[in-house]
Amino acid sequence: MAKISQQQYEEYRSALKRMRMLDDTLMKCVFKDYKPAVELVLRIILQRDDLEVIDFTVSKEYKNLKGHSVCLDVIAVDKDGKHYNIEVQRDDRGAEPRRARFNSSMMDIEMLDKGEDYSKLRDSYVIFITENDVFKEGEALYIFDRINIKNGKPLGDGSRIIYVNGAYEGDDPLGWLMSDFRETNPAKMHYKVLAERVNYLKNDTKGEEEMCKIVEEIAEKRFQKGIQKGIQKGIQKGIQEGIQKGRLEGIQALIEVCRELGQTDEQIIEKVSSKYHLSKVEAAKYVYAE
Repeated sequence: MAKISQQQYEEYRSALKRMRMLDDTLMKCVFKDYKPAVELVLRIILQRDDLEVIDFTVSKEYKNLKGHSVCLDVIAVDKDGKHYNIEVQRDDRGAEPRRARFNSSMMDIEMLDKGEDYSKLRDSYVIFITENDVFKEGEALYIFDRINIKNGKPLGDGSRIIYVNGAYEGDDPLGWLMSDFRETNPAKMHYKVLAERVNYLKNDTKGEEEMCKIVEEIAEKRFQKGIQKGIQKGIQKGIQEGIQKGRLEGIQALIEVCRELGQTDEQIIEKVSSKYHLSKVEAAKYVYAE
C-alpha cells in the first residue's frame, strides 16, 4: 500500500464525499474485491438473474505486440466462461466506438493460449456505462452485434458491445441502477449491495482509509505508467529525451487524477510543485495547459 500524508488523506477524504460511481476512481474502489457489486451490475444490464461471476479483476492492463497498452476498468468471467469488460466513461470522447472495438480485440487475445483453435474463443461483452446519452436517441441501452448488412442475420462471432445511458431515469431496475451511479449519498441509493459498499468507503473510518490508499495507488500507477510510456517513446531519440517525455507524461497523469478527485487548480499546482520540485509558477503552466 502506498503511504500518504495526513494532508493528502484529508484532501482525498473531502473529494471522496463528492464522488459518484460514475467517477472512475470510486467505481473501481466499489468493485475492488467485492464480487456482489460486479454481479449486480451485470445481472441488471444483461437482464440475467442467473448470472454468476466466478472471477474478476479491477484495472487489468493489456498490451499488444506493438506496445500499445490499455487498462480496462473491470474484467469478469461468469460460470459459463463468458467474458465481460465494464467501463465507466464521463467524457463522451472516451466512449468512442473504436475504443470499444479495441477493448474487445484485447480481450480476445488474452483468451487463447498458443496453438489453441479460434473455436475456443469465449463470448465477450464490452459494456460502456456513459454519463451522457452518447448516441442521443433516448434509449436506455444500445446493443451492437456484427450482422450481415444485406439480410440482418447475425454473424455469430460471440462478441457484443453495449452502451448504457447513464442519464436514463426510468422507473425500472436499470433506471434505479443508473440513479445509484449518479448518487453521492449512499442513503439515497436503491440497491443495498451498492449502498452498503459506498457507505463503507465514504463514512466508515476503515473504509475511508482503504479508499484513500487505493486513490493514492491509482495516482502512483498512472504516474509510473506515464514515465514508462515517455521513456519508450524517446528510446529512438535518446534516453534523456525519453526521460523528459516521461516526466511530462507523469505530470499530466497526476493532474488528471487530481481533477478526477475534484481538487482546485491551486491544490493541483501545490501537488505538482511538491511532487516534481517545481516552482508554483512552473507548475501552474502545466495545470493551465490542460
